[in-house]
Amino acid sequence: MRPLLFVLALCVAQICARPNFDYDYGDPSGEDKKPWRPEPLKPAPWQLDNESGEDATPPQAPPVPPVPQSAHEAVVQVPGVGEIAGVRGFKTIANRPVNAFLGLRYGKVGSGLARFQAAQPSGYQGRIRAQAKSPNCPQFPEVDRLKEAEARGENVDDCLTLDIYAPEFASNLPVLVFVHGEMLFDGGSEEAQPDYVLEKDVLLVSINYRLAPFGFLSALSEELPGNVALSDLHLALEWLQRNLEHFGGDPGQVTLVGQAGGATLAHALSLSGRATNLFQRLILQSGTALNPYLIDERPLDTLETFSKVARCPPVANSPSLSAFYACLGRLPTSQLASAFQQLLEQNEPRGRSFIGGFKLVVGDALGYLPKSPVALAANASNALPMIVGAAKDASAFILSRFYDQIAGLRSNNVTDYIDVVLRHTAPPSEHQVWKQWALREIFTPDQVHTATPRSVSQGLLELSNLILYRAPVIFTIRNSYRTAPTYLYTFDYRGGYHRFGHFSNPLPFGVDASLSDDSVYLFPYPPEASRLNPEDRSLSRALVTMWVDFATTGVPNPNSGVWPRASSEYGPFLRFTNSKENPLELDPHFGEGIPVPNLNAEYFNATTTTTTTTTQRPYVYQYGNWQPQQPQQWPQQPQQWPQQPQQPPQQPQQPPQQPQQPPQQPRPQYQQAAREQQLRQQEQRRREQELREQQRKEYEKHLLEQQEQLMREKLERDQLRREQQQQREQQQREQQQREQQRREQQRREQQWLEQQQREQQEREGQENRRQPYPSYERQQPPQRPPQYPNVNAGSQLPGQEQDQQREQQWREQQQRDQQRREQQQREQQQREQQWREQQQREQQQREEQEREEQEREALHQEQQSEDEDGHQPYPSYDDHQAAQEQEAARRDQELQERQREQQRREQLQQEQQQREWEQQERERQNAAQDSDGSNDDAQLGQPSSNPEYDPNYDEEQEREERRREQLQREREREQQEREREQQPEINHDPIAYPSYEDYLKAHQESDPAESERDSAFDEEQVREQLRRDQLHEEQAGNNQP
Repeated sequence: MRPLLFVLALCVAQICARPNFDYDYGDPSGEDKKPWRPEPLKPAPWQLDNESGEDATPPQAPPVPPVPQSAHEAVVQVPGVGEIAGVRGFKTIANRPVNAFLGLRYGKVGSGLARFQAAQPSGYQGRIRAQAKSPNCPQFPEVDRLKEAEARGENVDDCLTLDIYAPEFASNLPVLVFVHGEMLFDGGSEEAQPDYVLEKDVLLVSINYRLAPFGFLSALSEELPGNVALSDLHLALEWLQRNLEHFGGDPGQVTLVGQAGGATLAHALSLSGRATNLFQRLILQSGTALNPYLIDERPLDTLETFSKVARCPPVANSPSLSAFYACLGRLPTSQLASAFQQLLEQNEPRGRSFIGGFKLVVGDALGYLPKSPVALAANASNALPMIVGAAKDASAFILSRFYDQIAGLRSNNVTDYIDVVLRHTAPPSEHQVWKQWALREIFTPDQVHTATPRSVSQGLLELSNLILYRAPVIFTIRNSYRTAPTYLYTFDYRGGYHRFGHFSNPLPFGVDASLSDDSVYLFPYPPEASRLNPEDRSLSRALVTMWVDFATTGVPNPNSGVWPRASSEYGPFLRFTNSKENPLELDPHFGEGIPVPNLNAEYFNATTTTTTTTTQRPYVYQYGNWQPQQPQQWPQQPQQWPQQPQQPPQQPQQPPQQPQQPPQQPRPQYQQAAREQQLRQQEQRRREQELREQQRKEYEKHLLEQQEQLMREKLERDQLRREQQQQREQQQREQQQREQQRREQQRREQQWLEQQQREQQEREGQENRRQPYPSYERQQPPQRPPQYPNVNAGSQLPGQEQDQQREQQWREQQQRDQQRREQQQREQQQREQQWREQQQREQQQREEQEREEQEREALHQEQQSEDEDGHQPYPSYDDHQAAQEQEAARRDQELQERQREQQRREQLQQEQQQREWEQQERERQNAAQDSDGSNDDAQLGQPSSNPEYDPNYDEEQEREERRREQLQREREREQQEREREQQPEINHDPIAYPSYEDYLKAHQESDPAESERDSAFDEEQVREQLRRDQLHEEQAGNNQP
């Protein structure tokens, strides 16, 4: 009986000692159980087919015999933590399985106000199922998930976990620890996937840490210390130092890799001196602790704003914050995340100084940043070997968040646009320095007062890049590059995807590489950016190789001259480009040839290197390892998975010292299935390789066609630009010709008016001189007729008849003079009416020409605006050239029509003047004949004792003769002016000649007749004045008694 009881007890103990996996996978001996598959939480990039073929999930194999549970989980015994069961064969990368340990908890977060305080180590956890991704830390994009989890009673704040990806049988490998980032208020550890990095011999770790107000909100007190996210990273690195060797990693070769905001945290942790020996190297991608966008200079103002949006008691002017602390402790996590979202959306348009709760604070109660980061960076004793750089257009992500303010600005002053950028990127104390620097180094003098959003947007992007990314990098290494090896880079490569390609781009131009684009080639995230084309995949392999080489040896590339360490704060630096000939270029100046202003003279020596580039990237080297390499073959392992031993270990509580060896006699059925699966995978890889080669050829053909198309478009744009320039020059010449013709027309009209006024004045003077002496009888005093005896009263005496005749003649002469004056007045009125009509017609023509010119200018501006917007004004270049020729022909025809019309008007005017002059001549001749006849009759009727001579008549004749000569000279002058118009115009500016005599000589040579006319006219004026004076004296003598 006793032996039987002993056997039964031994069996019971054996059963109890065996691990129970039924709740996970069921009985391994059951034939109806399916292999375990990791449960996806989000669209995971590793579940999508990758271009490389090696990373794709293999197709489903036909049903195979069941395998032991240990074939699907990787168990690691970690002292002080527990037994960790990860996912064995999570992926197959570079022909070797990769194990995943997901959601490993490294710290515990309390409830209430403890959500904003430092976490505690996780401690011993027993058996841990590390086979599913843990949720992200609370963030406002996942408010709905937070509310649902809170409704189920889950602790959404207990989120401090990390993921480890390790090759099978890894041992003492270097470790890359990735810190996700962007703006420090969203994201998670799923951003780092192993598909590209684990092609090399390395471990990959990705960390979750607290975000936004839970990681950064601060009252600078013990209750609300701030910089809690740094304490989370510190706690995770301590956990890794204790436990990495159990996963095959080397704790002495840990490289901290930060992306954007994650790089800011990694750099700040290294500057604090609190994490000494927890990591040995740094890789900072588009971020440093000196980035002004992620530093809050006014944390208490941020706390006051947050208290308002969260509807908590106010902070300002409050003797105690206990009421505010109690409110924070009571509010649900989802409500706090929503309050932060409201703060961000309301205050972000106001500028950088009005948003916070997701930034580092100086003087935190935890002691991570006792001084400003720039002061800590000046201390080179904390420096570590690092790779640091930025994407070419990294600030485009932030610039696009407030570009609507720039686009809505209606100003031509470039300083107004600069002020908008500075308000969102730089501290107020640095605004004036950056503004003067931008006006001097970035913007041209022509842009200062002719700025538009489109014309200055490129310069504004360059300014924001320097403020947020390039200048902080330069200040970071200014004192440390001498003591710690530093390697600079910029990522200019424009691949098939942007990290934030799902966001629309409001900028008026496309960007090359924006924020976190370099991360796309290290990790296949987001899922839509995981399908890389052959060129992108080649760059990905080169980037991963250099990052892993740096983590292993401290040198990113061993080839001499490819990527040397920085010898100054400006470089040299490596540039990743799209050039097929030189995809990796070495440049000497990280600031693109522009020295940044010395904003921190109290920390750095003012005499710094200011090397500038004079040529376009003169130092270019070929990268020898750029071509894709064959994946490294892992040592041959048995084709079957090791089976679970039938007997339990004697001491299950002790971790296994050596991996279990596979059985010597594997089952033939399983071995055959494994061989078939391997053959299917090889066939699939072969097909995918052929497909990739075909796609590569098609892509190269497409690129060639695209380059040819771009070249043709460039030639067409150049030709169109030249034609537009010629058209503008032609329009300017036509405008100048029209202006000159208009001035000449105005001058001729003015001369004609002056001539008419002179003639009118002369006629009025003649009439005024005639009126006091209408005849000789009126000039002499009346004589009484002689008295004769009245012989016959009915007869008249001869003297009376003569007096009556003379009286009758005088009346007739007066009537003729009156008729002539009326005729002259009518003719003068007609001429004035014709002149006014002519003026109206010419004014109408000028207005029509101006309207046509305005229409052409408007059409030209519309064409220019269409060209600037990228629209084609014509279907093809031939149509455009034909339209240009038609437009030129139309303008020539219009110009010829206007010239012919001008000639017709001048000819009509000359004919009209000729007819008027002939009419006047005929009237004057008739008047002279009438006057001669009257005088002859008067002389015949007068006695011989009374002379009949009128002295005014001769003077009138002389004046009439002079008028005819004057008219003849005017016609000659007009003819000469028309001839001179056809001659080239000379320079009328005396300054253009060496002396005034040369100026007079040039004018006399150009028009000698005009000089003679001017001198003759002056002499004639003098003679006319003398005659008028003499006539005036004679009239005065005759009027004397």
